[in-house]
Amino acid sequence: MRTFFYPESLVIIGVSVSRLNLGKIILTNNAKRGFAGRLYGVGREEGEVEGKRVYTKISDLPEIPDVAIIITPAETVPDMLRECGLKGIRRVVIESGGFSEFSGSAGDLEKKLLDIAGEFDIKFIGPNCVGTINFETNIMMPFAFASKFYEAGDISIITQSGGVGNTFLQALPDNHVFLNKFVSVGNKLQLDEVDFLSYYLSDPATSAVLAYLEGFSRGRAFFDCAMAAEKPIIVQKSNRSAMSAKIAQSHTSALSSSDDIVDAAFRQSAVIRADDEEDMISAAKILQLPPMRGRRVAVLSRSGGHAVISTDACERFGFELISFPQSFIDRIKSMYKSRVISHQNPLDLGEIFDYTIFTNILREAISLPEVDGVLFNHLYQAEYESVMSRSFLDSVGKMTLEFDKPVSIAMISDLDEVVDISKNHPYPTYSSPFRAAQALHISATYWERRNFRNHRGDARLYEVDSAIVDGIREIGSNEERIPLTDEALSICAAAGLRPVRGMRISSAEDAEAADLKYPLALKLLSRDASHKSDVGGVKLNINSRNDLTNALSDMRASIQRAGRPITVDGYFVHEMAPAGTEFFVGARHDPCFGPVVLTGMGGIFIEIFKDRAIRLAPVTEAEAFEMLRELKAFPILEGARGGRPLDIDSLVEVICRISSLAYSHREISEIDLNPVMVYPRGQGVGIVDARVFFAEGAAVSAVRA
Repeated sequence: MRTFFYPESLVIIGVSVSRLNLGKIILTNNAKRGFAGRLYGVGREEGEVEGKRVYTKISDLPEIPDVAIIITPAETVPDMLRECGLKGIRRVVIESGGFSEFSGSAGDLEKKLLDIAGEFDIKFIGPNCVGTINFETNIMMPFAFASKFYEAGDISIITQSGGVGNTFLQALPDNHVFLNKFVSVGNKLQLDEVDFLSYYLSDPATSAVLAYLEGFSRGRAFFDCAMAAEKPIIVQKSNRSAMSAKIAQSHTSALSSSDDIVDAAFRQSAVIRADDEEDMISAAKILQLPPMRGRRVAVLSRSGGHAVISTDACERFGFELISFPQSFIDRIKSMYKSRVISHQNPLDLGEIFDYTIFTNILREAISLPEVDGVLFNHLYQAEYESVMSRSFLDSVGKMTLEFDKPVSIAMISDLDEVVDISKNHPYPTYSSPFRAAQALHISATYWERRNFRNHRGDARLYEVDSAIVDGIREIGSNEERIPLTDEALSICAAAGLRPVRGMRISSAEDAEAADLKYPLALKLLSRDASHKSDVGGVKLNINSRNDLTNALSDMRASIQRAGRPITVDGYFVHEMAPAGTEFFVGARHDPCFGPVVLTGMGGIFIEIFKDRAIRLAPVTEAEAFEMLRELKAFPILEGARGGRPLDIDSLVEVICRISSLAYSHREISEIDLNPVMVYPRGQGVGIVDARVFFAEGAAVSAVRA
């Protein structure tokens, strides 16, 4: 990967000597920007561009370049790639468009590229990309004219879109965030975001990674990489609609769109998610400061109104406005005489015009052990205070390093002044109290999630009786159906869970022989009935053998009246579980991220409230507990409004066991446990219904209780 950023020689294939074209722009950029390596061009005519030789054949090049850039019509690219291979070039950037992004019929072209690359052991970026930039060495592969010269920084970028990437190339340096490396991955036909993320995380010149992605080539690999990252990763992920519009097979599928899973993966691995370019810039700026290691904030404001706005923002982002200790109040009283303003948090500095005084007050505030970070509203007139404001920012920068805490500053002044400060002063600033508070929230959230991730430990994989799972799968495959309810509950038992006692019967005598205790529930087992209750296939609260006999008779009659043929695979009777609080636990296999686990309120509320939490499996007990804490329904588990606390530990175990089942048996495409009855603390849970879907060899119609 390093060769793409540090080549000692570079050839651009598709350069015109006589007219301006994209290849010529790339060659010109590198020649004028001072790329220290050797530059060559290949085109239809021989000549020179900016003193660099242009050849008509790749084979005529005087050496084997480290990297080739191909920017010729799409249909010519396979031949160009083959010529690179024959020459011995092993690193190629294909900037040409006109492949799968243009037409689905371009698949043959892309297959040719992969075949040729495999034949010659070529690694390539693209197609449909703008290549790499290394601000250290001045190599610039994009085909737009490069008019600006920025100093090299320590932020590196991965982008799926050249256009969005160009926005970052302009906007980040304009906010005094300087870049080290840049790559546009385009169609990601071979090398993708995981390859470059892995490289950046090991690159000593990169301190943080920014990425714009529209989709993941290898979501689980990206997640695994992020889980081990010691550098911040900020991602703007677009294309947030569901992958598929098909009707969901189960609650699990209905409640976990592709973007939900991306959110879960980011949360679990401490990736910072940016909604837009402004969020991306805010995150990149605040990460230049020491981390916010808690949520206790001191607000200092040169405007009372902006102090109120800051309070609202702090409330929104979950910050605690600490009460200033008396010792702090005594010290600041000794600095100036207050006539109007009370000494509280937020602290209104509106009557102070001496920069030395409010700088000293800021020092006192940031030094307080009960303060994790400071929000400072700097309202001033640029005409009179411009020079002093820059000196103030210099002092703040030294303070943050001294006390190892962030100070987020809202610069509230003339527009030209604010833009100039943002562009030309190294201390990160924000345009409003809200943005300043949001930046502290980004820092605090990253710190919290990274610590949780780093101390999560290894997820315990609970033992699963695979013989039972495989046997049920084989039966379903042979009969071209999904597991029936009793089989799905047997799979739960194979994962170490204890579903309600039950059995498959043909008569009431069977239930009594098994010593099942009344009351009982009777359910139709049928591969044809997607909603058993619609055809009278569910009978509850059966209290005697006679009632069971009548229930079976009624159920058979209802099936006859259904108006369509229904296969009767049997009847399942089980002991009625005591009433409890209904929760839901499920898992599914996502095509990009692999197995994921979900939980939330169950029963009829699951799709109404959509109150659910998602994580990539396998999860630790701590992660399962965090999933429950994330739910709006969590107070119910704690015993809200005088209710008895519920058995959270038992529910956590269910989540972990289903997580292990989904992780160890990837052939399970979906599994639902709904409802899981949760009882008071110490009394466990009850599992009364389950549905399992295998990825292959089984029918896809759902069987609902």
